[in-house]
Amino acid sequence: MKRTTIRAWLAAGCVALLATQLQLLSITAVAEPDAQCGTKACSSTKDAHGHDEGEGEEGHDHGDEKAHGAEKERGGEEKGHGDEEETLKLSQDVLKEFGIRIATAAPAKLNLTLTLTGKLVPHEDRVAHVTSRYPGVIREVRKRLGDPVARGETVVVVENNQTLQPFEVKSQIPGIIVRRHAIIGESVSDTSSLFDIADYSELFADFFVFPADHNKVRLGQRVLVRIQGQPTVESTISFLSPITDTDTQSRFVRAVLTNPAGAYQAGMFVTGDIVLEERSAAVAVDNSALRTNEGKPAIFIEEEPGHFETRAVFTGRKDKDNTEILSGLKAGERYAAGNTFILQAEKEKGEAEHAH
Repeated sequence: MKRTTIRAWLAAGCVALLATQLQLLSITAVAEPDAQCGTKACSSTKDAHGHDEGEGEEGHDHGDEKAHGAEKERGGEEKGHGDEEETLKLSQDVLKEFGIRIATAAPAKLNLTLTLTGKLVPHEDRVAHVTSRYPGVIREVRKRLGDPVARGETVVVVENNQTLQPFEVKSQIPGIIVRRHAIIGESVSDTSSLFDIADYSELFADFFVFPADHNKVRLGQRVLVRIQGQPTVESTISFLSPITDTDTQSRFVRAVLTNPAGAYQAGMFVTGDIVLEERSAAVAVDNSALRTNEGKPAIFIEEEPGHFETRAVFTGRKDKDNTEILSGLKAGERYAAGNTFILQAEKEKGEAEHAH
């Protein structure tokens, strides 16, 4: 009996001891640091992306906010650069040095023209050949090549072969000596040319018209004559040849060109713009003002002295000097003309630097 009681008591003690040990092991396991969670107990589960549910969304939010913030900042910069035109600033000295002038948009007359080429020739009524009335010997020459001559002025003295008396040979027109044939001691006849005198205060501008344009040209039409290195002058068509050249199939038309200062010489090549039609433009600018911005016509507007901004415009008709502006610019606004490619280059340079 005693032996059975002892055995039961020992079994009950072993069970109690085992339960105590298991409890201690459980407490130790809970307090022991997890290898993945550091010193904190990992009670949260992880989502499908490997993030803990308790902190994954918060981490995502901060990362996204930073990324979206950077994108927003970049987007804002891009928008700012595209919408705001940079102002170009140039001093008056720089503008003058590079040939940039300031003009004002205003109404203008546009000339729709036909452009012809030609040359200057002497006026037939203003050329004279000086000859001797009688055969004789030249005793005196009073003028040289290029000298000016007045009407009635003596240019040569000839000794008459029959009377042996000298007589004076005078100029019939005013002008200059363009050819000299007279030599002292030389025998001359009554047909010998001693001098050629020309008056270049008026010249003829002869232009050549080809068959496709014959019906466009009429007497009395205005013609704008352009000579290299000289200002444009205006005249009218005074003669239209009825004869067609057999070699070139062209006809020539003629305009009278006044030349009081002697700036033009016979033989010079010229260009003539015959005005076929004249139209009015409410707003026009000098052709040199037009540049391109993103493939479209644009003008550099002077917002204030030396400060320029690019403005897109819509253009209409144009002639040799001016272009009609349909929209984008008002009469009275100031703009850059002349060597505006300098402004274009500065603008593109600034854009390239800003892009980097």
